[in-house]
Amino acid sequence: MDISVIIPIRDGKHTLRFCLDSLKKSELPPSEVIVVDDCSREDCSDLVRSYGFKFLRVDRPQEAENARNMGAEMAKGDILVFTDCDMVIQPDALGRIRKSLSNLHYAAISGVCTPENDQRNLAARYKNLWLYYSYASSPKDFDYWISSIGAVRKDAFFSVKGFCTSFQNKYGGGDLEFGRRLKKAGWRIRLDTKIQGKHLKRYSLWSLLKNDYSRGKGWFKFAFRERILTYVVKKLRIANIHPGFLLSVVISLALILSLLLIPFHKIFVVCAAFLALAYLLVNYPLLRFFRRRAGTYFALKVLPLILADHLAAGLGVIRAAVSCLGWLLPTRSIRLGGRSELKKESLELDGQTEA
Repeated sequence: MDISVIIPIRDGKHTLRFCLDSLKKSELPPSEVIVVDDCSREDCSDLVRSYGFKFLRVDRPQEAENARNMGAEMAKGDILVFTDCDMVIQPDALGRIRKSLSNLHYAAISGVCTPENDQRNLAARYKNLWLYYSYASSPKDFDYWISSIGAVRKDAFFSVKGFCTSFQNKYGGGDLEFGRRLKKAGWRIRLDTKIQGKHLKRYSLWSLLKNDYSRGKGWFKFAFRERILTYVVKKLRIANIHPGFLLSVVISLALILSLLLIPFHKIFVVCAAFLALAYLLVNYPLLRFFRRRAGTYFALKVLPLILADHLAAGLGVIRAAVSCLGWLLPTRSIRLGGRSELKKESLELDGQTEA
């Protein structure tokens, strides 16, 4: 089975070279690599062609989902491998993908980020270790699909008409929505933690918290749009977000609220102590993983960051829930200039109006 690798890019030339290098060094060379430039401000065509890879530029920005579809239309391989321009694919990854998808039980496969990357600051180390931990604790029969390093058989891809270009969510979800449609169509998706890529994205404390606040908003709206909120509540899971994370978000918000209410009644001291203990118990497996991977000092040092991360995600969820609640309110009559007009709030996915 021939492999076509498809890489969407917009203004990521500084990491693209490392991504292309890793594909050149793959133990199983791909049949072709197609880079689709979604109207970047910097030209990377010469760089791509210097590796002997294919390059396609989009005339106007249309987001990553459209770029991936365009690459898939060009592809000649039986297996479509999608990755990002800031991912360094491990040498054995493509071989593992082909071996897994040669087994007709699975139509698609998702890999994971390596637990470490080249960034040494606390936020970046935490994020990469957390990503690996969250995927490693996910079921192997996956309900979703991840585009950072993921593959799908071409027949399955086109049977569900590829990525939905009308799905507009600034903070992700297009790959998750694609995976949901694959599952609904009867195709099986496998999660393989041995298929890995090193994520080169840089995180600072602020960018990490801002990112996870935005992810909280975007993923809640994704679950709302897909009508899977009940499923998420029952399973305490969505994609790679494990039960411990979702419980921690709720507990962290309740803990901060209890601390703020202590001046009003002493009972909130007991509530805060109970919630703090519950928070530590829920996060004990994660802290134990951090200790095993990075040492006791790191596990202790990162604990305040974990709490801040949960609070940021929780505030994002609350913001999204308020937005979705507003959309559910009945149509209102508004008096303008002596005449009555009807106005209904439309569901906005972070600046984009749902069709």
